This record gives sequence, C-alpha cells and structure tokens, in this order.
Amino acid sequence: MSIEIETLPGQRVAVAAAVRQALDYCNSGWLDIAEHICARILDAEPGNAQALLIRGIVTLKGRDPARAVSILGEAVRRAPNAESLHHLGTALLAAGRLDQAELAFACALEAKATYAEAMAGLAEVRRAKGDGDGAFELLRRSVALKGNYSPSYISHALLCLERSLPPGEGWAGRREARRDRPWLSMASLGNYGRFAQTVNEYVAARLYAEAYGMEFLTPDWIGQAFFSIDDPKLAPSVLPEFQGWLQQRKDFARGFDARVADPFRNRDLFLGGAPVNPMLTARRADILSWLTPRPCWERFLAPPVEALRRRGRTLVAVHIRQTDWWNQDYTPLSLYLDWLDGLWPTLEDPVLFVATDEPSVVPEFARFTPMTPADFPVRWQGLEYLQDFHVLTRADILAISTGSFAATAAALNPSPRLLLRPAAGNRGLEMFEAWR
Repeated sequence: MSIEIETLPGQRVAVAAAVRQALDYCNSGWLDIAEHICARILDAEPGNAQALLIRGIVTLKGRDPARAVSILGEAVRRAPNAESLHHLGTALLAAGRLDQAELAFACALEAKATYAEAMAGLAEVRRAKGDGDGAFELLRRSVALKGNYSPSYISHALLCLERSLPPGEGWAGRREARRDRPWLSMASLGNYGRFAQTVNEYVAARLYAEAYGMEFLTPDWIGQAFFSIDDPKLAPSVLPEFQGWLQQRKDFARGFDARVADPFRNRDLFLGGAPVNPMLTARRADILSWLTPRPCWERFLAPPVEALRRRGRTLVAVHIRQTDWWNQDYTPLSLYLDWLDGLWPTLEDPVLFVATDEPSVVPEFARFTPMTPADFPVRWQGLEYLQDFHVLTRADILAISTGSFAATAAALNPSPRLLLRPAAGNRGLEMFEAWR
C-alpha cells in the first residue's frame, strides 16, 4: 500500500506524486515550496533517493553549494546513477572543489557515456585546471550530442572564439563598475538559451538597468566576446537568483514597459529568457552600437558578404528552420519558393543565400542558384552560425522562419529593403517591423 503525505495544506498525495510535484515547483523557481515537499517526503521515507536529489538541486539553486554537496552526496550513496552523480559534480564545481567535481562527472560518464551535461561539467573542471584542449574536446562532443544544452553550447562558442584570435591578440578588457551607483547582475546569462535568445535577454536587462540608473554586471558570455561591449564583469562565484523566477519575469516586464517605484536593484536577476521584445525603436542607435561585432572578427565575417556581393547586386536571404523547434510547426518550403518565384524577375541582378539547420532542403532552391555556408571563402570552425547571422544582418531582402535567431538578425540589419516572416498558421509570408 502506497504512503500518502500532505504536501500542501489540504492536499494529500502518494509519495511518487509528491516527488513529481516537488520537481515541478523546483523547475518553476518556487524553491521554498519544493524544499517543504521534499522535507515531508523524507519525513515519511528518510532514504528516498529522488527526494534527496531534488532537495540537493533545490539547495544548489538556492545558492548554497556547500549544503547541496552534502545532500547530493547522500543521494548518490542511496542511488549512484548518472543523474545524481552529475548534479553532485555541479554542486562540487560551484563549491570550488575541483578534484572531487572531476571525479563525480567522470563517474557520471562511466554510468552513461553519452551524458552531454556531464561532459560539459567535466569540461568546466578541465578548463578551470588549465586544460583548454581537454575542455574543448569534451565540449565539442557535448554539443554534438545535445546542441540545445545551453551551458555546453555557450562554453564551446567561447573557446572557439578564443582559439580564433590571431597569436598575441585579444579583445578589449572590461570597464570597472562605478561604485557610486546601484547595480544589477545576471549570473545566468548564456546558460538558459542559445545565441539569439541570450542576446535579447542581454539587451532587455541592460535597458532595464540603464532606465533605473544601475550598473549592469555580466559573466563571460558569447556576446561579450563577439560584440563591442565592455560591461563590468560579474565574479564567477556569483550564482543565479532562481527563487521565484516566474514571478521575476512578470515583475521585470512590468518595470520594463512602464516606470515602477520598486525595480530590481542591487541583486542578481534570473529571467530564463527575455519576457519582452527589447528592440525599442527609441533605443535603436544605442542597441546597434552595442551589438556591433568586434573588428577582430572581420576576417571571418566580411569575406562571406563580399563573396555574395560579387555574385549579385541584390542580396536575398532566407532562413529555413527545420529542426529543434518546440512545437515542430515548421513553415512549409513552398511558401518561400512561391514567394521567390514571384520576386526574382523584379530584382536587379539578385543572389540568394540560404541559411538553414537542415542542409537537405537546399536543393529545393536550385533554380535560384543559392549560395550556402559551404560556399564561403573562409569557414569559421565551430562558429559557422555567426557567419550565417552576419550575412542575414547584411541582406537587402530577408525572409525569416520561426525562432529568435533570424528575427534578431533582422533587427540588427541596418537598412533592409524588405523583411518577411511566416504569418500565423503558416498562411503565407507577411511583412513585419523588427523594432517596436
């Protein structure tokens, strides 16, 4: 007979259901409620390994890595599997215990050789120990296994950027934070979303900080290396403020859209992705100046655009997304092909560029003799998507697909003649404004 416990006032559920409930509250940022439910489970079943695991995760997200190590260590003792070992490694890494973190991640990979998250964790340990080559190889494998796992994606990109610099060169350092102003930080920047999502989150948080007269502190993230920005650096030891993050998103959006008397101040901010469209027309010039690629990357960014311009006077770009969209509602290729059939005869010496996550679609565009990244005179190993992104920002005419990647490129295109996106229900392509 299964045990039932009262997890919330007036609510009694079986232990297995209580475990799922605790995890849901943890993921939603209600750490205090998740902790309460875990405590009730452990009162009834002191050795419940799942409750111990969730409690350890809750404790780490609550910014107490030392206590999380103790709880997760007990979870591993009770159930030494890949998941519990990975989370123990994450807590040990946050606590600065590198040797033990390395062992925990290595054991997780022994239990599950394809565990992309554990590979990324082990890579961070190796990088902290000065083994850049070992870290790079682990991150390369992690991204190949699970490209949408943000920590490995971002860390791999940062190492690729570092390795792309000519010998003896580096990007400019960061400015010091002013001590006479309040501050806002975002320790999670880069760990919850890939390139374009992170760029939008950065812009939103920076605009918010500036609106309320605050310094904005950021960790190392891909935008810091790719764009010409010099925000003060956040100490790596600062952990994200995860408690109540769904409410934080709502309060942030309220304070972004209208001035409030109680903005977030002198604290870390966790949003899990920007809850607003930050591309404000009134701040367009500022945002474009922030999101200008550093001159040191011109040797990778300029040649693809120049090669396209040599092929034609009117640069038409389409972005075709066919994988990794949450609801799989991909825009039919026929919409782009029919549109191009009508557009092509009206253009002066056009050239087509196709950016896509599914190269098998390219032959569908053969009658327009498209160029793809395979035709670039210079390939940016591991960062080809940044070359794609840059070309989209330089297109005369741009038709995008779902997601933020091409939409952000459209916003950063300084002078497009025409921007198109899929209409609701994929009924066709419609014109849109990238700024609000």
